[in-house]
This record gives sequence, C-alpha cells and structure tokens, in this order.
Amino acid sequence: MAGRMRYQVRRLALPSSSTKHHSGCEARTYTCTATTTYTDADYGYGWYQFGRMPPQMVQPQFITLRTGSAKSSVVSSVSTSTTSNTRESKMNPPTAAAATTTSIRDTSRSGLFWDSAGLDIEPRWARQPDIDAIAQVVRRHLGITSPSQCVVTFHSSGTYNKLYHIHSPVHGRYLMRVILPVDPHNKARGEVATLQLVRRKTDIPVPVVVAYDDTSDNEIGFEWILMELLEGKPAHLRWRKMNMRQKERLVGRMAEFQAQLSRCGNMTESGFRGIGTLGATSRGESDYVDLMMPEPGPMVSPVFFTGERWHYPVSRGPFQSSHDWLRSYLNVILKEHSATLAQPLLGDDTDREKRESAEGVTRVARKLTRLLHKLFPQLVHPPERTVLWHGDSLSLDNILVDDNGRITGVVDWECVSTMPRWVSTQFPEFLRGGVEREEEPHRSRYADVFSDEQASEGQDGDGVEDVPDNEGKTELYWIHLMEYEQTQLRRVYSARMSQLMGHGWDGEVEEVALKVDFLGAVAKCAQGFYLKRIEQWVDAIEGKEFVRLGDVLRGGVAGRKDSNASTASGAGVGTGTAWTDTRTTLGKTTIKTTATLSPKRGSESQRPRFSITKIY
Repeated sequence: MAGRMRYQVRRLALPSSSTKHHSGCEARTYTCTATTTYTDADYGYGWYQFGRMPPQMVQPQFITLRTGSAKSSVVSSVSTSTTSNTRESKMNPPTAAAATTTSIRDTSRSGLFWDSAGLDIEPRWARQPDIDAIAQVVRRHLGITSPSQCVVTFHSSGTYNKLYHIHSPVHGRYLMRVILPVDPHNKARGEVATLQLVRRKTDIPVPVVVAYDDTSDNEIGFEWILMELLEGKPAHLRWRKMNMRQKERLVGRMAEFQAQLSRCGNMTESGFRGIGTLGATSRGESDYVDLMMPEPGPMVSPVFFTGERWHYPVSRGPFQSSHDWLRSYLNVILKEHSATLAQPLLGDDTDREKRESAEGVTRVARKLTRLLHKLFPQLVHPPERTVLWHGDSLSLDNILVDDNGRITGVVDWECVSTMPRWVSTQFPEFLRGGVEREEEPHRSRYADVFSDEQASEGQDGDGVEDVPDNEGKTELYWIHLMEYEQTQLRRVYSARMSQLMGHGWDGEVEEVALKVDFLGAVAKCAQGFYLKRIEQWVDAIEGKEFVRLGDVLRGGVAGRKDSNASTASGAGVGTGTAWTDTRTTLGKTTIKTTATLSPKRGSESQRPRFSITKIY
C-alpha cells in the first residue's frame, strides 16, 4: 500500500466555536510518495511525524501521511501561485522557490540546496535540468542525427532525481535519470555498478544501462544515467486486481531474487566483504573504479549526505563490521543534535521544543551506543561477509508487473549497498506491517463509496494519476485486506526463503532478531520518534528481558512506566487536536482531517488549522 498518491492541503479559516468547516483560503494539490501504516501505534507515529500530535488524538480510519513534500507544504503555507506553465511544473509538486523556506546552500555540491522549512530537511534543485540539453546528450549516445527522431518529455520526480522519457521511432524507448549531487560521483556510479552486477550475475529484470556520466561536466550540468525503459506498471496500481495466487507467485519470485542477491558478489557464492556502496570512492581518492568487479566503498545514504551531515567528520565506510557502521550512524545522530544544543537559546516555544527533542534524541542515542558495544563485536577480521540489500526501498512502486501480475522489472536501485547478512533476514518493505490479521475482511461489511473515475473534479484541473481504483469500497476495507494479505504473504516469503537458503534459515532469522531490532531502534531514534519506548526497550534488553522492539513500540514493556502515553517521542511536544471525517462526494472519495498544527502557540482559536485531504 505504498505508492504515488495525491493530497490536497488547505489552510483553513480560524475555527469558530460552533462549527468545523472545510472552506479554505489556500489550496494546492501535491503528488508525492506516501507509505500507509496500519497499527494504532503507527497512526500516532505517522501523525507525530506529520503534525506533532499525540497518538491518542488520531482517528484510526485516517491513513497517515509520511511524505516530505506534503509536510513541508503544510508548515510553510505554500502559495497557490505557480512559477512555470511547462508540463514539468504542472506534473511536479512546487519547488521550494514557490514557498517561504529556510535554505541551506552548499557550494561543494553545485545545483543543490536543502529546504529546512518543514519538519524534515528536503533536497531541492537550485536550477532545473534543461530538456533541450537532455535531448542533445541522448542523441549523441544513441547515434541519432535528426532532432525529430528523439522526443524527450518529463516523466516523474523522485527525492533525489528527475526522470525523463525518451522515445525514438527507430531506437525505441528509454529513461534518463538526472541526479541531484547529494553525493557527487558516488551516487550515479554506485547505481550503475549495482545494476551492471545484478544484470550479469542474476536473472532479476533490471534496466540496461546505455550510458552514464558521474560528473556534472556535461551539457545538462548534472550527473545522469541513460537506461532502457522496462515494460510493465508499478505493482501497487494492479495489486487490487491481482488474485491471491498471483500475489503469492510474485512474493515467491521476490524471495528468489533476494536469494540470488545473497550469493552474487565478487566472492565465489558468498557475496562481499565489507559494508558500503559498490563503486563508490572516498573524497580525494582516485575516481577510477573497475565497475566490472566493484568493491564496497563509502556508503551512499541519506544518513551521511543529508544537509550538514555531508560535512561531519565521521567515517562513511567501507565498514569492516556491523559495529563500525552502526557506531558511525549513531555518531551522525549525536553530532546533529549536539549542534542544535550548542546554539544559543532564543526563548520561544519552537526553540524550546527543538532543544527538548534534541536532548531526548541525544540521551537515547548514547544509551544505544552503550548497548551497541554489547551486541556487536568491535574487532572483526577479515571484514564481515555482506550481501546486496534492496529490501528497505522495495515497495510495490518499485516492482513492475504485466497484466497477469508477472514481474517485468525491479527498479530504483539508488542508495543500495552491501549490508551485513543479518539485515537481509528482514521482509522487503512491501511485506512489512505491524498487524497480524488472520481473518479475511468481508467486503459486504464495509461501506460503499463512489469510484475514482471523476476524482479529479475540483482539484485545480489536475487529474488523479497513478492511484489504485477503490472499486466502490471505503479505504478502510483495503487497509484491512492488505493487512490480511501481508500476514499470509509473509509466510509465503519465509517458506520460500527457507527452501532457497537451506533449513538453517529460520534459525538464523530468529538468532539475529535482536540485531534487526537494534537497527530499527537506531533509525527511529534518528527520526526522533518513540524515544521513551526505545529507552524502555534498551533497559529491558540490558536487563536480559528479550522483548521485540515492535511489541514495545505498540504497547510498552509490562511493568514499566509508559512515559510515551501523551506524545510519540516523549520530548514534551505539547498537545494538538485532530478530527477526521470520512465521506463521499460526487465522483470522489476522500478522508479529510482537520488538524491544529504548531502546538503550544497561543490558544486553540488562535492556532492555524489545516485540512489534509487524501484523494482516492
């Protein structure tokens, strides 16, 4: 249930004492990547990330938003004006230039700046790629002499790239990925090295790389990769039309792919040695890399390249061990929040909340660092055995299927690295979920709603694209159905992995569960979520009470005080209000939530209110 979805964000008039209404004075529709979450705890988590509200205030039928674009737009009150009438500006969310933002410029990474106006820091394009320049580069590499024989159109945007569709009547169809210089040279080079290796040593259908440039010294002014266009549509668009047998076949095939990734590498039948991104090089080292036999290099990851993290004096790999990698991850967290605490106190509520959050994250990160030394050996020789791991970003968006649900491609290999084998015992992202639902939901017990056919009406002229059809049923039915299917399909994946990896696989999964939970705790600590419950989990583990992290996040540890009851992070965020209205309108099904953001700022009647509408 992760995919391209569309939201409308409205700033509302101040709420009256007698009514709650939806008439907005500011409105814009955004298309962005969202991850639907399912458990009660996750609803609170998602809302804390979006609007910093206590979890108990969130109605369970609301689907949480987990996207930087929407979050930044709400907080910064994006203007409804547009800066361009080109096709690209119509299809993309507004850039940071359209909003009042706080920008972080980085002269060492030309063409990129970071927008910190929202709750998260987001990469932005300092200048837009020129389609004419893209066409010139494509024609040269495909040997096309006539401009009329090469048509370039904007396709879509990712967090760190823009995709352009290339059509030639003679040469066929291609995609050009133009890349933000978040990790200059290494990001493009790492993706190319990974794609080429996977194509040579597995039968995973990945794009053929036609040409690439891992520098900005070209007509486009950015790094780029030209690749063949794979057939098929994202699985999330066809998921609801697929029967259970087709889904089981897809999941079994994905297990086969992971088993192949576990064995492909520069060592015979045993993957790699060391943790890092294939083909990447350290700053200042020679740029020459043998992409035919790539070695793990520095890790290309948002953990290390986002904003000011790029300049932190921390190790980026290649790491010899899990201990070294996770210690560096925790060092980034500590440096980031230490910088916040070192700034002078301004005295306003926002500054106090930021410092309280930084203090909470720092405290938990230090506890995790102490636990790290107990769980992972510090000295490892030779370097730890590792495997390619794509599972953290393997959503249904990144699996292409044909009309029969058969896999035609696996895409989005950016930031894929070699990881410790224990990391690969996790389920791929599209099978993860906190709810075990054994009973299949009965369709007839859920409310009927209008279809999506006219869902674009009234949305500033933009049609709803790339969203699954609700088939006349409320979204709550699809959430429960997905929970049921994930429960069944996780068993299919585990059984197939056990067949492929040997009967010792199940025991290995059980043995490394504590390590997997530790990684999850570090990731949530970095985000500032569930800090008190992470502390509970660490205390339990150190007391030799081996509980699963997910169980603690959902319900705490029995017998321990739950300091997380009122906030998702335990960082003293304050209160907020939210109410949800699920209803239908002509040709459109929406779940509309009106929320008070900016907690602790004035009385409720003085706080700005926003309506966040998810359009199905």
